[in-house]
Amino acid sequence: MLTIGIPQLYCGASGQKGAYNRQEVGLARAFASLGCRAVAIYPDPSLTAPKTEDLEPLVRVLYLPARALGDHAFYKSWQPLLDEKIDAVHVMGDNSLGVPGLYRFCRRHGIYFYSQLGALKSASNSAAARLVMNLLLRRNLAVYRKTPAFAKTPAAAAELQSLGVPCAGVLPVGLDTAIIPAIPGEKADIRAELGLVRGTKYLLFVGRIDPYKRPMALVPLMQALEPDWRLIVIGQGSQAGALDAALAPLGDRYRRIPKLPNTAVHAYYHACDVFVNLNDREIFGMSLLEAMYAGCPPVARRAPGPELIIQDGVSGILADSDGALPAAVCRAAASPAMGRAAQQRVNDEFLWGSSAEKALDLLAREGVHGRG
Repeated sequence: MLTIGIPQLYCGASGQKGAYNRQEVGLARAFASLGCRAVAIYPDPSLTAPKTEDLEPLVRVLYLPARALGDHAFYKSWQPLLDEKIDAVHVMGDNSLGVPGLYRFCRRHGIYFYSQLGALKSASNSAAARLVMNLLLRRNLAVYRKTPAFAKTPAAAAELQSLGVPCAGVLPVGLDTAIIPAIPGEKADIRAELGLVRGTKYLLFVGRIDPYKRPMALVPLMQALEPDWRLIVIGQGSQAGALDAALAPLGDRYRRIPKLPNTAVHAYYHACDVFVNLNDREIFGMSLLEAMYAGCPPVARRAPGPELIIQDGVSGILADSDGALPAAVCRAAASPAMGRAAQQRVNDEFLWGSSAEKALDLLAREGVHGRG
């Protein structure tokens, strides 16, 4: 049986046990559904020895001792890859500093190495940090140029090409449906349970209330919409106070929920009329996928992720400017077919199973077989 390791090279909160929507685990479940054994691997600087968690018969989560340098993880040993009889590693490493070391280990021990990449160049607000990280990126590019590299979006594929990295194709991030709860009942019933006002329209924003997500664009948007529109924001961050103050004149037409259990967020996706994504540099957009999966039609500023996910005018609307958002929101709300098309779009193209199939096609062409 083929065994695939999916190591995370980022040392932050997203991989910790209990974190929501861990991409490595979602992909591992997809590989398992296709008959492979999969091991999601996470760094844990607090550990002195490996820890394992078996989620399903063919899905293991492995936590390994590591050192952290900022958000970059350096595993103390890759020996567990051999202990787990890993045949191939699926690396979402981007510009992570640990990529070359992992590659050298895999090359020495006959483990097949391939990547699924998003943005490579640093997006730090610090010019000095960007300069350093972009110089260090050369080490990773040397690896990516001689191993298969998928891109998460067409924009990432274009970046790979500009950096001299042959692209093996576009392999999007997917939803892990195993962690998405069923929301029974009709829309009106869900609204009643959430205490939403009848006979009004609801716009939904889910995400960090930080500048990169551009939440302040909600202010002119709500000012331009008719009074029968209400806004629900789920999130917190550095601009939360400013957003609350700017939208205070709306009174009870505005409600911000700082934090909810992630399972509870899905009820709002089902209850609201339109989901809005305002980040004009959005690399992907997991909350966008979740809203569409629930049948909530999206309106998004043009950016690499939304341009990949949304079929403009069919499964959502892409806005070229903030000024175009109000009309786009009204158009999306008036089209029940758009919500159904959004749901179908995710089911057809953006579940982890589709990406796992493409990755397994590559491994089959390369003659990678199970050794365990």
